[in-house]
Amino acid sequence: MTWVVATLVLICSLVGVVLTLVTLPGMWFMLLVAIIAKLVTPDIFGWWVVITAAVLVLLAEIAEMASSAVGAKAGGATKQGITGAFIGGILGAIIGTVFFMPIIGTIMGGVIGAAALAVVMERNGAQRTWKESGKAGAGAAAGRVAATFIKTGLAISLGLVLSIAAFWPASQSGEDALVPADQSGMIQAEEP
Repeated sequence: MTWVVATLVLICSLVGVVLTLVTLPGMWFMLLVAIIAKLVTPDIFGWWVVITAAVLVLLAEIAEMASSAVGAKAGGATKQGITGAFIGGILGAIIGTVFFMPIIGTIMGGVIGAAALAVVMERNGAQRTWKESGKAGAGAAAGRVAATFIKTGLAISLGLVLSIAAFWPASQSGEDALVPADQSGMIQAEEP
């Protein structure tokens, strides 16, 4: 049973990386898989793996938000432009996925959407010039590209952690192996 669950963790990790690349919640999917695997097969890996997964997911979310905002701000965007970049990135990724090739369309849609809505919000909301709006849009696009690469890198790291941990039993890492058990699962007293 452990090998089956470990194989499923590996497959789900690969799926999670692809989902993250196309700006879907792939890392949250991998965290959910880690929790379910631990609950279904308690000896698959230690709780430290689940905690590590949760920390990586939170870091990825923070990095994604920060990269988009920093990119837009570096381009001189106002709060309206930053908000437009964030919303445009999400909408563009969805539209790119639906109407174009899933992976390339998603990435390009996210970048174009972030830039376009940042420009619209800067131009109409903040009453800025075309030059200022264009600069903010370029910054938003660069931030979106950086966010996609950072989050995908963290997703690959999470996938590796889960896959290696799933095939490396917790009993070999020292966790849950403090008291040996016999074949029936009964705890044995250690001999002096």
